[in-house]
Amino acid sequence: MNNEIIIASRASPLALKQCKILIDLIPSIKTKILKVVSKGDQIQNVSLQEVGGKGLFIKNLEKVLVSHKADIAVHSLKDMEWKQPKNLEIGAVLERVFRKDLLIGKWKSIFDLPINARLGTSSVRRKAFALAQRPDLNVTLLRGNINSRIDKFRNGEYDAIILAEAGIQRLGIEVPYTEISNEIMLPSAGQGAIAIQCRSNDKNILRLLRSINHKITEYETLAERSFVANLNGTCSSPIGASANIKDETLFLSGAIANPDGSVVVSDKTSGCFKDAINIGKALAKNIIKRNKGF
Repeated sequence: MNNEIIIASRASPLALKQCKILIDLIPSIKTKILKVVSKGDQIQNVSLQEVGGKGLFIKNLEKVLVSHKADIAVHSLKDMEWKQPKNLEIGAVLERVFRKDLLIGKWKSIFDLPINARLGTSSVRRKAFALAQRPDLNVTLLRGNINSRIDKFRNGEYDAIILAEAGIQRLGIEVPYTEISNEIMLPSAGQGAIAIQCRSNDKNILRLLRSINHKITEYETLAERSFVANLNGTCSSPIGASANIKDETLFLSGAIANPDGSVVVSDKTSGCFKDAINIGKALAKNIIKRNKGF
């Protein structure tokens, strides 16, 4: 391992904050951040689904890794597909503290929003589950980094917007919000978790990353992501999943919706946490059996 580790990161305030969280876990290691502009950051006027999905936030960072211009890349795990590119892997998943979605605004719940209220989100999942509860809502595209999205809300462009709790908390942003319950909207698989990606043959880097890997978060997110993968979903699909480990038992909740929210199918299961991948697979099979329409 070189004397300095180069960290590839998006240039957004949240991405750089997530780099800081990583760096604080390895204080004895000299680090340098390489800011990379992703295609997802460049294209702001259309939904991600129209131009390639959340993977657009990942691909340029992965290219930097493959070309050896950086040693590791820091990602929001929810943006990563289940299958890793050849010769790359997730070396560590950092401890997840926040995972829920937040309703930003003065309203205490999605049910308190006015009829035909303008609700901002860029997520197919959030749109689907919001419409499942409130089909009258005018769910409108909202792109940009967290600060620019909140600016649009404060400027009155939306009655309310939905953002991830992790981003709001990590950046210390002061806004009125209400947590959205899992019964209404399960979070995206891996939401709130930070993933550290590296080259599979870089044994020294892998050894370092395994030393800071958070085991509980790793297994919880393995189950969530396995659920999505076994539904043939992507990180942009209208699918929610949330796993919690208590003692050695992993409890997994999952749901899938039609994009317009007209149908939602949800279920739960549990098992030994070490069997996380198979738990996700089993729950996906249960969902498929219950509804052949997806």
